Parts: sequence; C-alpha cells; structure tokens
Amino acid sequence: MTKTITITIYDVARQAGVSPSTVSRVMNSHEIVAPYTRQKVMQVMKELSYIPSMIAASMPRNRMNYIGLIIPDITNIFFSNIIRGIQDVCEKYGYNVLVVNSDDSQEKEGRYLKLLYSRRVDGVIMTVAGYREEKYSEEELSLMKKMHLVLIDREINGLATPIIKVDNFAGAYSAVKYLLSMGHKRIMYIAGIEGTKTNQERKKGYLTALKEVNINWQEEIVANFRLDTAYQKIIHHWPEFKNSNHLPSAIFAANDLMAIGALKAFAQLKVQVPQEVSIIGFDNIPFSDCTYPPLTTVSQPTYLMGEKAVDILMKAIEGKKSKKSIQLETELIQRDSVRRLED
Repeated sequence: MTKTITITIYDVARQAGVSPSTVSRVMNSHEIVAPYTRQKVMQVMKELSYIPSMIAASMPRNRMNYIGLIIPDITNIFFSNIIRGIQDVCEKYGYNVLVVNSDDSQEKEGRYLKLLYSRRVDGVIMTVAGYREEKYSEEELSLMKKMHLVLIDREINGLATPIIKVDNFAGAYSAVKYLLSMGHKRIMYIAGIEGTKTNQERKKGYLTALKEVNINWQEEIVANFRLDTAYQKIIHHWPEFKNSNHLPSAIFAANDLMAIGALKAFAQLKVQVPQEVSIIGFDNIPFSDCTYPPLTTVSQPTYLMGEKAVDILMKAIEGKKSKKSIQLETELIQRDSVRRLED
C-alpha cells in the first residue's frame, strides 16, 4: 500500500526559503509580503500541490477565518437569501461559513453556541430560536458576550449586541392600510410565534391600522410562522367562522409561509382567492409570485440583511467601530391575492 504524504506549511516554507508565518501571510493576501517573495511562495505551493489548512492560514492573525451561522429552521425559504448574502460577503472577506440548524430548539441552539465557541470561530451570526428571546441563562448570556455576535431578525433580551432587522411595525401597518384602502373591514390576523418581538411588532402594526379607522372587528389564529400549521388552522376554523357568520373578507398573515398555507387550505375548501377572501403575506420569499393567485406581500430585503450582518461582524473582528444595529425598510408588493370590495 502506498503511503500518502501530507505536504505542510513547513514544507512550503523550507523549499521557498522563508518562515512558516510568511507562507501564512501569502495565503491571507497580507500586504507586507514583498511581491517577489509572494510569487516565489505561490510557485512552491503550486509545485508541491499544497492545500492550505485552516489552522495554517490563521497563524499570523490568530484567526480561523470561519464564521458560524445559526439558523432556526433551514427548511424555511425565508432564510435562503439571508444565507446567500452572508456567504457572498464572507467570501469577499476570505471567510468560510459554518451553517447549523437549531430547529427552533432551545437545547440545540445552546449546544451549537458552545460548539462554535469551542471551535474558535471568529464570529457568529444568529437568528434566535423562536421561543428563546427571554429564556437565556446567565451562563449563555455570559458566553455570547465573549463572542463577536450579530443577530438577524430576532432580539435577545438582556444582551446588547448588534441586530439587523426590518421595521416590522411599519411593514404590517402598510399591509393592513392597503387592505383597508381596498374596502376590507373584517381583517383576520394569522400570527407567528407568540412572544417573539417579530410577531409582537407585526401584530401591533395590524391593530394600530384598525384602531385608526375605529374598526373593532378582530380575529386571530396562531400558526407559529409555519405553513402546515396555518393550513391546519384554516381547515379547522373556517367552517366555524362560516357557521357563526364571522367570516373575514381579508387575511393578513405574519409571514408568507402561513399565507401560502392558507391558500392551500382554501383550495381544498373550494374557497376562491381573492373573490371570496383576500390574502396578504409578509417576507416576499422566493416563489411567492408563483402561487395561485400570485401572493401580495410585504417584502424584506433579505439578501441585504445578510450583507449588513457580515459587514458589522467583520468590523467587530477587526476591532473597528460600527453601527450598533440597522433597521431596514420594507416594501409592499401588490400582486393578485387581494381584490377591491365594492361599496
């Protein structure tokens, strides 16, 4: 059996006649390396077919060039553009991304935080598990304070760390105002995870818009930001609403997945959208324009959220000052799932 020979940074340094730290600087595109030396080292790396290791590349800066990314639900398509934005910008900075899925689990999220800290990643970007905003132990908060950490979308009470989010109140308010402008007065809210600030702010926008025009009619079902739960709740409750003459003419769902779940339920119930009920979502996830009918929604700049999170994190890693938090604007996207009611 032929023994595999592993080429190390020390082999490259020996053949190039430089120190291992100089080889590491070349791998990290450090400006202080002379052009002749850089070219010589790169030629030796090519000749030896050397594949740089993570540890070797981190030698001169005491960095691993890895960012940890904790996502609460990797199957939620809302996060796809956020992840893409994070990866694209990390690549420009020369960083790799380790993605882990917490499944909206308190136990898993805590375990992954400890794992990423023990692996000495240079920083962590995280969207908090849905039920955790007020349920962090002192030990967990202490651990996060030791890390370069940036949050996306959901906050952590008791932790002063940068967060990238949209104006959830304004987005929800604009959605309900649009429904009101289209003649709707019986507007139901499909809620996300109760207790999260994301849901609280969107619900506040919903209620504020109704209160401004003195509408007291309200209805709410909780679907925890999940498509399947929204589908099941509509299937279960819609006949009850119909029998009690309490049918809404429009629905504002706190995210697109729940809106799409409602569309699926109405198709099964043979309720026509928007002829019998109008629906508006929140997020503008990919394919929300491919539903039938195409979904009217509130758009979040998800790719930009990912970009901004990395920019803030990199400044923290490099010891530079940056904005504490960034709040981005939403945009109402009008498609075909809302109709105007006749007077």
